[in-house]
Amino acid sequence: MQERHFINKIHQKLSSTIYKWKINDPYHGGVPDCFYSGPKGLCFIEYKYKKELPKKNDTRIKFNLTTQQCAWLISRKEEGVPVFVALGVGKSVVFTQDFEAVNNLTKSQFIDKAMSIDDFIDELEKICIK
Repeated sequence: MQERHFINKIHQKLSSTIYKWKINDPYHGGVPDCFYSGPKGLCFIEYKYKKELPKKNDTRIKFNLTTQQCAWLISRKEEGVPVFVALGVGKSVVFTQDFEAVNNLTKSQFIDKAMSIDDFIDELEKICIK
């Protein structure tokens, strides 16, 4: 599965009351992948996806959050805008605002912080509609 398929899977499971915008802005770098809004709130999410975890527990996972993406996310967070990174591997997701730690996450840290896709969807729905 590729990142776009992972995002589509999330969008298919999300409540229809949530507005979903898959952002594709070739003119402004660093903008997150998606914007969501609902009656309770809104957020931006940058998605990163890997097919599988590395073999060793202490191996760092290369999610490749760019400096430009990290700067955009940090600036919006400082302005009070809800922004997150969703790191997907297989059927697990780490949902975080610790943008600077994303590229240093080891396999064991990912496993400790990971949740199921359904739990991630529940978290996203809490932000937008619950």
